Amino acid sequence: MSLASIPKTVVDRSLKLTRVPLDFALSAAGLKRRAPEARVAERQRERAERLRQQAEAGRQHANEKREAAEAGAEKVAAAKKRVAAKKARKAKDANENREKSAKPTQLQARERSLEAEEKALRSKGVADQLREATEKAKEARKKVG
Repeated sequence: MSLASIPKTVVDRSLKLTRVPLDFALSAAGLKRRAPEARVAERQRERAERLRQQAEAGRQHANEKREAAEAGAEKVAAAKKRVAAKKARKAKDANENREKSAKPTQLQARERSLEAEEKALRSKGVADQLREATEKAKEARKKVG
């Protein structure tokens, strides 16, 4: 031992001796004094527990956020589906209306076509009769003349 370490050793020993009655009294009262390592370990356990609780709260918050986002996405998808169904219904109704309105015009066109055909046949018949009458008149003139 060097001379410089003697006062340190004496002070350290004297502090231990003065602490002994205090430690004894505290342990008898149930208020045991803990070693600094034990206090550090306790603080670390408490910190670890706080971090676990924070992590669990973070996971729970993330789950709630994800569920809310999924619910929002489901609502958007349902709205898009309704809009698409409405558009399809409108298109179907428009097609049905177009077909209904096209049928009478088709029928009217067919009617006009038949009338035109009938008129053409009548005029052809009249033309044939006129031709026959003209030929008879020419033959009759030839016979007379």
